[in-house]
Amino acid sequence: MVEERASRMFKVPTDAAQPKGDAGQPGLTTVVLVAGLLCLASSSVLLSLWWQRQLALALDVRPPVLLLDLSAAARGVDPAQMTEILRDYTRAAEHLAARGVLVLDRHAVLAAPPALTLRETEVPHAPE
Repeated sequence: MVEERASRMFKVPTDAAQPKGDAGQPGLTTVVLVAGLLCLASSSVLLSLWWQRQLALALDVRPPVLLLDLSAAARGVDPAQMTEILRDYTRAAEHLAARGVLVLDRHAVLAAPPALTLRETEVPHAPE
């Protein structure tokens, strides 16, 4: 009699009462997760391409600027070396201009941040 009560209280589900699902096929959650990850990856690639295009357009309108300080290089230098120094600075300016950098003489600018000035140690072949 005790066993009958226990069997009535705790019914063991039969095959008809168990949920049906195919164990071999992916569930809806997996499909949604994979689709979401693919959308996220493709949108991040598209966003990266858009930002690169915006940067290229901004650089076309406003190229990077550097200032050359010829007077700093000329201070304390033998006058015989001035031609070589001027040639090195001109060569460096032409090389930078070929890469899209606007190169200005420091004395032609009224005000600029110090980080824009190219020092004599940064010019190739310039004396240190």
